[in-house]
Amino acid sequence: MPMDERFLDPLILQRTLNQYAQGFAALAGATWGPHGPGPADPDALRQAFASGYQQLFAPSGLAAAGPASGSGAAFEQYQRAAARSAGLASSIAADAGRRLAQALAASGTDAPPITSLRELQALWIDCGEAAYAEAARREEFALAQAELLMALVELRAASA
Repeated sequence: MPMDERFLDPLILQRTLNQYAQGFAALAGATWGPHGPGPADPDALRQAFASGYQQLFAPSGLAAAGPASGSGAAFEQYQRAAARSAGLASSIAADAGRRLAQALAASGTDAPPITSLRELQALWIDCGEAAYAEAARREEFALAQAELLMALVELRAASA
C-alpha cells in the first residue's frame, strides 16, 4: 500500500508531531502533577482527553469537500447528521475520560492495580466500553445513527 503523499510534507509532519507532543505532555501533567507522582488529577486528565477527541470527531472529509452538483439539500442534511453524531461521539469520549480519571483517582482496595501500561490500557478500554454501552442504549444515540445513515443514503442518491 503506497504511503499518503501528505506525509512527505515536512510541515504536516512537524504539525502532527507537535500535536502528539502536546497531547502527551497534557496526559503526563495530569497523571504526574506539578509536585511529582501521586494521584491523577481527574479534571486535568479529562481536559487532556477532551481536546484530542473533539478534534478527532470533528466532521471532516466529505463535509470539507462540499456538495456534489445537485445534492445541496442532501449535503446539508448530511452535515447536520454528521455534526450530531460527532457531538455524541465526543460525549462518549468525554464520559470515558471521566470514568478513567475517577478510576485512577480511586484509592484503597477498590482501586484498580495499575502497575504497567498494559493494565492502564485495559482500564482505558473498560472505561470506553462502559461509556459506549451506556450511550448506545439511549434513544438519542439510535436516532442519531439512523439520521446519519439516512443522510448518507440520500446524499449518495442525490450525487448519482
